[in-house]
Amino acid sequence: MRLNKILLILILIVISPTFFGQSLENEDLKCEKILQEVSDNIQKNKASKFNFKLEIKSEDINEVQNGYALIENEKFYYKTEEREVICDGVNVWTYLPEDNECYIDLLEDLDNTLNPSEIFTLWKEGFKFKYMNKTIVNNQTIHKIKMFPTQPDKNTFHTVLVDVNESLKLITEASVKTKDGVTIKTTISKLTSNPKINTKQFSWDSDSHPNSDEIDNR
Repeated sequence: MRLNKILLILILIVISPTFFGQSLENEDLKCEKILQEVSDNIQKNKASKFNFKLEIKSEDINEVQNGYALIENEKFYYKTEEREVICDGVNVWTYLPEDNECYIDLLEDLDNTLNPSEIFTLWKEGFKFKYMNKTIVNNQTIHKIKMFPTQPDKNTFHTVLVDVNESLKLITEASVKTKDGVTIKTTISKLTSNPKINTKQFSWDSDSHPNSDEIDNR
């Protein structure tokens, strides 16, 4: 079982509309400034917790999952109804409750794996931007940005749309559109800065998952 890069990106990215009349260079600078403020705001925390809703839609899929993610330096943990993913910075455990199976991998060996802590700087390489517009939602200013991979042939998605809350300096919603017609949307409902974290959450506890099958790929 592999961590899905698209899903992890979606935990913290969001949708956007269109801005007219700017040169591409000016659009890039405007978008980079907004996204850098998001990165700076999140990275000042020693740890962060995100509550999110994940929606996956296509012709054959209409799925909604709720979950949360914890990030502390190179360690991360996230959980939805379908899976629990734990990383101590070196090892990754992916637990599937329905099958009662746990897949164990080295983080460096996983293809298309993204440490959630990298999400906040992911935009710095491999994307071009289009500033769509600015809207007011519930008295909050929302910047809408569209992101395109600079090497589309090497990616399974073609567009990322993000909403950035100006005052919170947080990506509050993100949508990824894949080449095979799937739209994956993540809405961030809550951010907690420097939450109290039990360090045991960043390591696999066999006793908490009795009789689970462990598949060690290291």
